[in-house]
Amino acid sequence: MTGASPLVRCDAVRRVYRAGAAELVALRDVGCAVGARELIAVTGPSGSGKSTLLHLLAGLDRPTAGSVCWPALQHPLRPSGIAVVFQGPSLLAPLDVAENVALPLLLLGADDREAREQAMRALERVDMADLAGRLPEELSGGQAQRVAVARALVSGPRLILADEPTGQLDQASAGQVIDLLVEAARSLGAALVVSTHDAGVAGHFPVRWRMDHGSLVAGAA
Repeated sequence: MTGASPLVRCDAVRRVYRAGAAELVALRDVGCAVGARELIAVTGPSGSGKSTLLHLLAGLDRPTAGSVCWPALQHPLRPSGIAVVFQGPSLLAPLDVAENVALPLLLLGADDREAREQAMRALERVDMADLAGRLPEELSGGQAQRVAVARALVSGPRLILADEPTGQLDQASAGQVIDLLVEAARSLGAALVVSTHDAGVAGHFPVRWRMDHGSLVAGAA
């Protein structure tokens, strides 16, 4: 990362989940920062804290201790310019492909026509425009994840966070989704952070962080 302000920074972050007397420490004093245009893979086995870290970076969760801040993305109420791609199915079943991709723009106040046009451009970027009228149930797993990528890209984010985006895909589809994410991040000038337990996926990234039992043990200087 360069000397410029990071897009997001974690300082001594700890995340503890409690259920009655039981306590699960998901993150242990994690410190890291993501700079503009960085391409980062977060590796580690299931349960190591990868997903928890990405949810905190996205502002979807709050730390139990420590702090997460967005020096270059801060909005008065929440961080802006962040898009998230999840591991499991995330498309809304009643909406067709184009409507799913347009939804973030509609929520930001775009009119229907503008949102539709931008959604179609995003679908063209991931080679899914010909399926714009299909419902999620009519898509394969790989197709659905490509649509999820298009939805993440449609608002032109500065930070893309993808939580095990290939975890439910075959090898060929996984490679296509990762290539799309990396190409799109470079085209948009966005940073990309992908969590994965797949060494092949991690190999696409110049920067690699490794999680182990809730600790960031390498790569986040």
